[in-house]
Amino acid sequence: MALLISDQFYGQQVTVEDRYYYYPPEHLWAEERGNGIYRFGFSHAGVILVNGFKYMDFAVEPGDLLAAEDSVLFLETFKAMFNVTTPIAGEVIAINEKLAGEGIKVLEQKYFEEHIYELKCDTQELLAIFLTGEQYMEALLRGDADHCGAGARVMRRNR
Repeated sequence: MALLISDQFYGQQVTVEDRYYYYPPEHLWAEERGNGIYRFGFSHAGVILVNGFKYMDFAVEPGDLLAAEDSVLFLETFKAMFNVTTPIAGEVIAINEKLAGEGIKVLEQKYFEEHIYELKCDTQELLAIFLTGEQYMEALLRGDADHCGAGARVMRRNR
């Protein structure tokens, strides 16, 4: 595992681990678990951009079938409230329930250690839309990162 580190991300140090795939629109990382199962979490850049978590509520549960861009969770930060969507279709295998509610605050320090949810999905689809760690760092340094809260989606979808 190699770490890519830059001190040029909104005046802060940002870390990208090259063992993950990255999805810039939601600032998610994805880790391959085998058998078409992927674990998703928030990237360090995503944590920096939201400037602090307040509350999180899952919009899915294990067994749910999701289409790309379906809501996975509702997130309240110090900047905005918005839905986080899944980048690809798949079946929800697990959710990290200890992050629900104010438990989400743990991600401010453990953004790579804690995952949010797991999906069983088509690996070809994943590889076509995610970036490698190096590509993600380049995108961040080019300024391609959407500043969370600027265009936040505030429609909350209940189960």
